[in-house]
Order: sequence, then C-alpha cells, then structure tokens
Amino acid sequence: MIQTIFMLTIMTFVLTVVFANRTSMESLYRDLLRDYNPHIRPNDDQTQRTVISVTMHLISINEIEELTGVMSTVVNVDVMWRDPRMTWNKTKYIDVTDILFPQELVWKPDLVVTNPAKKVRKIGFEDIMIRYNNNGIAYWYTGDYLETSCDIDVTHFPFDRQVCTIVMIPWNYRQNELTMSIAQNNVQMENFTANGEWILYKTTAERVGDRPYEYIYFNLYLERRSSFFIINLFIPVVLLVLLNCMVFLLSPDSGERVGYAITCLLAITVYMTLVSETIPKTSKPICILSIVLLVLLMVSTVICFLTIISLNFHFRSKQKPLPEWLAKITRALRCANIKRRCGNNPRSDRRERKETSTETSQSQTDVESSKTQSIEDSEHTSNGKSVHLEEESENCHEPQDHDLETWKTFAVLFDHYCFLFCCISLLIGSLYFVIFTNIM
Repeated sequence: MIQTIFMLTIMTFVLTVVFANRTSMESLYRDLLRDYNPHIRPNDDQTQRTVISVTMHLISINEIEELTGVMSTVVNVDVMWRDPRMTWNKTKYIDVTDILFPQELVWKPDLVVTNPAKKVRKIGFEDIMIRYNNNGIAYWYTGDYLETSCDIDVTHFPFDRQVCTIVMIPWNYRQNELTMSIAQNNVQMENFTANGEWILYKTTAERVGDRPYEYIYFNLYLERRSSFFIINLFIPVVLLVLLNCMVFLLSPDSGERVGYAITCLLAITVYMTLVSETIPKTSKPICILSIVLLVLLMVSTVICFLTIISLNFHFRSKQKPLPEWLAKITRALRCANIKRRCGNNPRSDRRERKETSTETSQSQTDVESSKTQSIEDSEHTSNGKSVHLEEESENCHEPQDHDLETWKTFAVLFDHYCFLFCCISLLIGSLYFVIFTNIM
C-alpha cells in the first residue's frame, strides 16, 4: 500500500512538471509573438544596421555542364542574427532556454543567389523553423539545390581547372540597412561527398561591398580528374596512329600496304566517333585535345598518301631512270647510312651492300660479288685485317655508280625517313599536349 502511494506521488509530480513546462512554452510563444511584426528589422534603433552571419556547407557537386556553363550543387546555409524582441527571462518560464518558430511568423533575411542558371529565387524551402535562445540569438538552418552559372574554360581539357562562384545577396535590404559577415573564410566541407569527375581542392568566401548592396562570394576551385580521358581517349588514338606508322616497315611486295593504312585510318575515325561524346561540345573556346585529335587524324591521312606514293616509286618501271638530282640525294643518304654502319660493324655493312647490289642489274651484281669475294679472300692473309679495313673505308667513300641508284633504292630510303618523320612527329605532338596543357 505504501509503495503504491509512493509511485502515484512520483507520477503526479512528473506530470505536473511536464504540464507546467508545456504551459510555459505556450505562454512564451504567445508573449513573444504579441505585437511582433515580421516585416520590421529586429533592431530597436532602425538607423543601425542589422548584422547577420552566414556560413555555407557544401554537400555535393552533382554536375558541371561545359556547354551551358551550369554548376549544380546541394548546399546547407547557416544564418545567425540577434533579435532583441525575442529575449526572455528563462527563470520566469521554468528554465526554457530556446524555442522554435515557423519562419513565416518571424523576421528573417531574404537571401538570394544572384548568378542562377534558370531563375532568381530565395534560398531555402518551406516549413523551416527558426530557433531562438533566451538572449535573442536566432539560428536559421536551411538548405537548397542550386543551379548557378559558371564560366567554363575548356582550353586545357582534360587538365583544366575551373573557378565557380555562388553569389548571395540580401535581396530587400541595402548596405546601410543590413550587413553580412562571414563566419568562416571558406566553405565548410565536413559533410561533402566527392564528385567522380571533379576534385575540389580549395574554397574561399569573401564579402564584397558594392553600394548600395553587399555580396558574399563563395568560390569553388575545381580540377578535372584527367585519368579517365587519358586512358580511354588520348592513349588509344596515339597507339592507333603509331600502329599506322608501321606501314612503312611492311614489304611493298606483300600487297598489304594500302589496305593496312586505310584500315588503321578507319579504325581511328570510328574510335574518335565513339568517344566524341566525352569531349566538351563547345566552340568558345575549342579545347586543345580536339585540335590534337584532329592533327592525329590528319597524320594518319598523310600516312595513307605517303604509302601510295612509296608504292608508286617502288613499282616504277626500270626503263625510266632516276633523275640526276634525286640520284645524288639517294647516294648521299645511302652513304650516310653506310658510314654510320661502317663505324659500328663492317661485316654487316658489307652484307647490306651485297643485298642492295642484288636489287640492281645482273652486271652490277657480278661486280659487287667479285669485290666482296676479293675482300673476304684478303682476310686470310697475314695482314688481312688492315686490308679489310682499307677496303671498307674505300667502299664508304667511293662514289657509287649511277646505275646503282634505282627507284626501288629510293623507295626504301623514302619509307625509312617517312617512318622516322611520322614517329618523331607523333612523339613531339603527344609530349607537347601533355606538358603544355599541364603547365599553362
């Protein structure tokens, strides 16, 4: 019996406290809103400026469209100010230290983003409550999905860096009526979710006073993740062009040169068509990668032309001799190659001259074979080594017979230097693209 009475006493006391606390809240609610005008600034002296503190929390960067120049973000905005009309003695209201009011019933600053992509509107959404403490400090925690304009410069795509800005302004109040302060000098990132295409490497926040209004600039410094575009776009095209350069190493008598070159050209064209969706579709400015890909396509086209020209040289009739000026160039290039190889391996040079002689007339083949045989015989003498070097030196420097320079000989040299030219051009162009776009 005594235990039951004790439990009833405790329950009655708890209910009394809860009822009293609820009654205090209702009473405080009515007292604070009595004669309260939400359209009047909270200052007792209306000649003084109302000071609000703004903090932005970036939640995510959803998308950045290069063509339209639109950045889509999700943000939380914390705004704080003091309203003297919302102060009370907490002891009078049974230690009530804070209270919530619907935002439409009290004064709040109308923050507007001034660089929207579609339409100008207030930040926040309906049914947001504003919290006040007994000292009159108001805490307005709101958020929004923002689509803001951003000037995108894709010149150095995919190594480009962008600076996108979210600009806020108190829409209805001039600078002499309301002042915005920045609680933090940057955008808060504690709840930020990283984007798969962009790296956010820096943020800043600054207040700009431009009479009669005052602005806050939240700057987002972004860097594109380039690995996807390098691996899936740039490197495959470079490899295809390099594969096309190998056409000059094929034997002209194989009959596969033209088909090989055109197949590589078609492969490059088809691949570039498939990956064109990943390149920014903007002409102001044009990204360097688009120009580089166009140059690579042109190089592949030039390779096809050079292949056809080389075959024309190779299969040209023997009845039509090589022009004198072209024969001199051919001899000079051949002698340069022979001199270079003589310094490294005389035997390999002798074998090359044998093979070159075989491609000419039969009479020249006999002459060269006899000369080679005499050189080999001299190697067995007591001073064979010195005689061998003298013969090779003479072969490197003696003028060649005009009949030795044929269209086939010229075609071989033409293929050799075309291969070197295309490979070097491809290497220089690729290095220029990677280095230049990263430095600038």
